[in-house]
Amino acid sequence: MRLGLILPLSFLGGCALFPLQESDCKGVNWERRGYADGYAGHPQQYLRLARECPRFGVEVSEADYVKGWQAGYDEWYRLIGSIDRRRF
Repeated sequence: MRLGLILPLSFLGGCALFPLQESDCKGVNWERRGYADGYAGHPQQYLRLARECPRFGVEVSEADYVKGWQAGYDEWYRLIGSIDRRRF
């Protein structure tokens, strides 16, 4: 039972264990970054980026990131949906 509780918590804390590097923030096209996150099926990372990138003097464009994430997530969802339909 403990392992069942510890394992999910360790995954949730995984992002906090690895802070963003300067290369994760500087010179980034935020729409492309959002698209990549969404296409990979990841939840939005905007809040994390907006919290950590200012220490490198970078402001994250929420509109661009969310626009890209939505497009990538929509494509990921279509792909997953087509895979699910093939199974049945």
